[in-house]
Amino acid sequence: MSENLLSGRRILLLGSNERAALSACRSLGRKGAIVEIATFDPIRQPAELSRYCRKRFFLGSPVTDMADVRKRLAAHLDKYQYDAVFPITDMACELVYADYAALASRAVIVGPELDAYLRAVDKAQALKLAKKAGLNAPNGILLYPGDDPTPAFDILAEGPVYAKPVRSCLVTDDFVNSFEVKKCRTRSQLERKLSEDLPRLPVLVQRPVEGHGVGLNILADRGRLVAASMNRRLHEPPEGGGSSFRCNVPMAEEDIQIARDIARRLDWSGLMMVELKGNDGHLTIMEMNCRPWGSIETAIRAGIDFPALAVAQALGLSLPESLVASDRPVRVRNLKNDLRWVFGQRRRWLSRSSPLVDWLGALPRAALGWEYLDIERGNDPLPAIGQFNPVFARVWRRGQLGMKMAAARLGYRHHFQKLDKRDPILFLCQGNINRSAVAEILFRQAGFEHVLSGGVLPFHGRGISPAAARFLEMQGMDGTKHRSRNFHSCKAFVSEGARIIVFDFRTMADVWVMFPEFRPQVMLFDDLARLKAGELPDPHGESEAEYVECFERISVTLQDQIG
Repeated sequence: MSENLLSGRRILLLGSNERAALSACRSLGRKGAIVEIATFDPIRQPAELSRYCRKRFFLGSPVTDMADVRKRLAAHLDKYQYDAVFPITDMACELVYADYAALASRAVIVGPELDAYLRAVDKAQALKLAKKAGLNAPNGILLYPGDDPTPAFDILAEGPVYAKPVRSCLVTDDFVNSFEVKKCRTRSQLERKLSEDLPRLPVLVQRPVEGHGVGLNILADRGRLVAASMNRRLHEPPEGGGSSFRCNVPMAEEDIQIARDIARRLDWSGLMMVELKGNDGHLTIMEMNCRPWGSIETAIRAGIDFPALAVAQALGLSLPESLVASDRPVRVRNLKNDLRWVFGQRRRWLSRSSPLVDWLGALPRAALGWEYLDIERGNDPLPAIGQFNPVFARVWRRGQLGMKMAAARLGYRHHFQKLDKRDPILFLCQGNINRSAVAEILFRQAGFEHVLSGGVLPFHGRGISPAAARFLEMQGMDGTKHRSRNFHSCKAFVSEGARIIVFDFRTMADVWVMFPEFRPQVMLFDDLARLKAGELPDPHGESEAEYVECFERISVTLQDQIG
C-alpha cells in the first residue's frame, strides 16, 4: 500500500479506548491522514494524547443522553466534512448503525453495510454462519425472551456455563445498553443473569470450551478477502477477557479458506476479528467482533496495516490484488495489563520460567526489537502516561464518593417523615431490580399515586431479580413485568419536584456527585420508618433469606406510612 495514499484525508475516529483507537490513530497518522477523535468519555484515553491526533471532541455520553449525542454527531459531521468515519468501540458501532442511513449520507463509514453488521454482531447468527464456514460451535442452547429456562439449568447440572447475551451493545428506546458474558457456577447465579437479560434480548447458555485463545483477523471488500492474519493469546485471564501478550502465527490454508468463506457469506466489507478457541487442531467460535480489535497492534507489527487498509477499502482506493498476510512471529505485550496477569501467576515467580522475570525483561527486549509494546513508544510518549488516566479518574471518583458518604453519615439524624399519597416519589437504588423496584410496586399497590423507581447504574430494561419476584408473588403481586430504569430517564420527573428516596449512603453520595442540583430532594428510606434502623443494604448476590429480610423491611416501613 502506498505510503501517501491517505495523505490529507480527514478521518474521524468515533469512540476511544486504550489499544485499538491508539493503533488506528498511529496507523492512519503515519500514512499522512488528518486524524481527529470524537469520544463519549470526558477522561482522555491514550489515543487522544498521541502526536497523530490533531483534535479531540467530547460528544457526551450515549448512556445519559443518547438523543442529544446523535444530534451532536450529525451536526459535527456537517460542520467538519470528514472523508470517513471510523467507529472504534462497540458503543460507537451501535451509535452509527442505529442511524446508519443518515450518517452514511454525511461521510463514508469504515465498516460493513447495515445488514451484514446486524448478522455478524449477533452471537447466535454468527454461530450459524461460522458452522457453515467450517468452524466448531460450543455446546449449548439459545433462550429467547419468554422461554422456559429449565433446559439451561439442565446444562448447568453438568458443570459451569457461560451466559452470553447475543449482543455486546444494543440501542433500545434511545438508550444504549452494554451486556456482559458471565460465568455461572450455581443455579442462583444463572437464574439472576437470565432474569436480568432475557427481558431485553436472547441469551446463549454454553458449556466452556477448552483450549487457548486465537484471533482470526479479516479485512474484506464486498465479500473478497483482502487481508488476513491469526494471533495466539499467550497470556489471557482465566475467566476470559482481552489478552495482554500474544503472538502472530502462520495461517494454514484451511484457516484462510474459513476467512474467505465468512467474508463471502456475509458479503463483508471492513474489519472483523473472529474470536476462537484452539484445541488439538480444532477451532471453535466464541464471537465475531465487527470493529478494530484490542490486539490489532500484533498484526500491524507483523506487517499487515489493517486500519490503513480498512480506510482505503472504505474510500474505494487501490487495494492489493493478492491476499495480504504475514508469517512473521512477532510478539506484542500490553505492559500495564500484563502486570495484572503476572500477579495472578505469583505462585510461579520463583520457578525457572518465572512470569515476573519475563515481565521485567519486556522493556529491554522491546528496546532491542525482540518484542513490541502496545502503547509505549519513544517517538509518541504521551499515550504511555495517558493509559493511567482512567485509573486516576476511578481513584478520584472513589475518593469523592467516600467523602460524600462520610459527610452523609455524619450529618444524618433520623427524622420520621410521613408521605402524602399524592406526593411524587422516586425510589432510587443501584440497579433498580431489588430494593427500589419492590418499593415502587408495594407503595403503588398501597395507593401512592405518583411513584417511580430507578437505579444509578448504566442499565435500562433489566428484569426484576427472581428473589424479588418471588417475594411479591407471596404478597399477591406480579413483579415480572417490571423493567429497570436508569436515573437519567427519571430526570424530568425529579425536576418537577419529586422526592428522591435512597436506601443507603452510597446512592445518596452518587446523586450528590452526579446531580448536586437535586441534593435538597434526597432523603434516606430509613426516615420513612418510625424507628431508626439505618441503611438498607443491597441484597444482590446474597442468600435468599437476606433478600426476604430486605423486602420485609420495605413492607414494614410501608405500614408505618399508611398506619
